[in-house]
Amino acid sequence: MTPAAANPKTPDHADPKTPAAAVPGPDGSSGDVARLTPSAAVTAAHAAQALRSCFGLTGRLDRLPGEADDNFALRTADGRRYVVKFAHLRADPEVVSVQVRILKHLESVAAGLPVPRVVPAVDRRSWTVVPAGPLRGRVVHVLSYLDGQLLRSVTTSAALRRALGESLAALGQALRTFDDPLVHRPLLWDIGQLPQVRPLLAELPSTAGTARLDEQLSRFTAEVAPRLAAQRHQLVHNDFSPDNVLISADARRVAGVIDFGDVTVTALVNDVAIAAAYQLSGDDLIGPALDLISGYHATTPLTADELNLLPELIGARILARIVISEWRATRFPENRTYILRNTPRAWEHLDRLQGIRADEITERIHRACLPEAEHA
Repeated sequence: MTPAAANPKTPDHADPKTPAAAVPGPDGSSGDVARLTPSAAVTAAHAAQALRSCFGLTGRLDRLPGEADDNFALRTADGRRYVVKFAHLRADPEVVSVQVRILKHLESVAAGLPVPRVVPAVDRRSWTVVPAGPLRGRVVHVLSYLDGQLLRSVTTSAALRRALGESLAALGQALRTFDDPLVHRPLLWDIGQLPQVRPLLAELPSTAGTARLDEQLSRFTAEVAPRLAAQRHQLVHNDFSPDNVLISADARRVAGVIDFGDVTVTALVNDVAIAAAYQLSGDDLIGPALDLISGYHATTPLTADELNLLPELIGARILARIVISEWRATRFPENRTYILRNTPRAWEHLDRLQGIRADEITERIHRACLPEAEHA
């Protein structure tokens, strides 16, 4: 993707609601880097013991994937299903608390949204700390289980991709009315804080590929970040990926949105860029992403400046995926294959995206968002 001309309306200061930059923790690493560092795994036997004492629940536990937390699917003897989440050892309980409060907020203001419901502990709290036993001190909460097939496993149609955009916009509208100091936080996965991945990039072996990433990151910091800071900010999901979206059996609608672990206040358009980045595919690389963008725009109209930023922001998300994954793989070589399972495709998408003129992508985005194009 060749560079687009810089917006002449470059601000000389950031929006006061822009999340703060990552700051070092007591061990010298950022809190978010610590979150990406594995903690001791929770065994099913220990999880069952904690569940019984904290939530009065018993049944079969099956491990679910997760970047930082230990997650399990629970099926009780009477057929009820839940998702159980044990937070990272270093997790701040208040961060878990705010994620749970966000889900309760969504239930209150937009009950029709397909998001998990919070299951109270025996003491009626929305989350709790394991009081005794092998998991003493671990923060745990339980959510309802949502039926559906992961978006990753679904062959999407243009109509479904538009529905994805519409669902993301509806979720964003409901999140707009929630705020808390804890959702203004350091977060490596926030495109608005992309310059914070530079120390991670510096730890990677020096190659032609990392040199390209460094060049892209420098250009983002100098040209894109000031424009992005001037856009509207609010709380967003921040990870509308194929692993966090459930689709109905007939592949026509969104049946669930899960994993609110990366929620943050950032530029609203970042949420669209993240979702669009995961729709890049096929001979016409950006074509499927345009369907999602048009569906979002039809529900929550994007400004011209936001639409103009999307090509750079989509590329920024891919850059973050590559850098963070490569960094984790060097730190944890025993899990390298799993960590890098999606990285070759990310590199392919970045190569192809950078081969398309930015103004061409921008023109197609604007055209897709014209009223007559929304259901063409």
